[in-house]
Amino acid sequence: MTPWQKENLEYLKTQGDQPVWSPSVLSTEKEQEEDSIEDQASEAEEPSLEDSETLAKQKITYESFADRLPKIKEVRNKRLYRRLTLIVSVFLVAILIVLYFVSPLSKLGNVSVSGNKSVDSQSVIAQSKLEQGKSLWEQFGDRKIYEEKIQRQLPRIKKATISLNGINSFNIKVDEYKVVALESVNSIFHPILENGKILPEEMKAPVSGMPIFLNFKDQTIIKNLMNSYNKLPEDLKQNISEIRYTPSKANKELVHLHMKDANQVIVNISQLGEKMAYYSKVASQMEKAGFIDMEVGIFSYPFNNEADEESVEESSQAVE
Repeated sequence: MTPWQKENLEYLKTQGDQPVWSPSVLSTEKEQEEDSIEDQASEAEEPSLEDSETLAKQKITYESFADRLPKIKEVRNKRLYRRLTLIVSVFLVAILIVLYFVSPLSKLGNVSVSGNKSVDSQSVIAQSKLEQGKSLWEQFGDRKIYEEKIQRQLPRIKKATISLNGINSFNIKVDEYKVVALESVNSIFHPILENGKILPEEMKAPVSGMPIFLNFKDQTIIKNLMNSYNKLPEDLKQNISEIRYTPSKANKELVHLHMKDANQVIVNISQLGEKMAYYSKVASQMEKAGFIDMEVGIFSYPFNNEADEESVEESSQAVE
């Protein structure tokens, strides 16, 4: 019994009254209540299966997060280091670029020439207008302009190519036109390039193996002749000693070829490559040296007199 029940029971005894409740019943009820409270407490202390699973999941999640926490920190640190490395690298590259452009390495220090045979290297460098001590990359970016200057100022140069050669040097590689013939004017010989260009250089004696052009006064005609002449086989070129321009009123393309085998060929400039292909066959059928006329068709006939033969032989021997 509780204290208040005991006090209530004593009070009722002094008054001569009987309690309306039974102490035993109250005790039983109280015990039941206490048992119920204990059961509830035990139930509260012992979680259900679902609660146990939830608590287990929470525990696993907590443990899993705790395990992953060092890895997350490691990943974050790696990302931080990468970003820091990138930033530092960018700054270093920028500093190196600035230092390079203010250093002598970014200035043109030397220019060399290769591939030249007839043209002096210093002439090529001088005509290129490249400036040593000036910006290397600025001049390299404008290299096409300098290449054109070389080709324009030096007629012997077919092509010029500027390329980097070392840290701060250029190399000019040149390809020259070949001298394939000589022009004769008042016993002074001038080289004729394969493109038909006549050089102002003077030679007092002809070069062995090169044909001599005579009576050509028009540069255009020489260029047309060279276009046809370059198509000839090499053995035919070597057999020609002289090409004389002999136009008529009806034909402005007519030329006379003096051959080293003492024959003379009459042919049109535009048909030189086509008709000279038959020269060897026609010459082999001739009993003696003479004319091979290819102006209209192809036929041959001997010289009219000995004087013609002697003039042809002298012309042939002069260039051998």
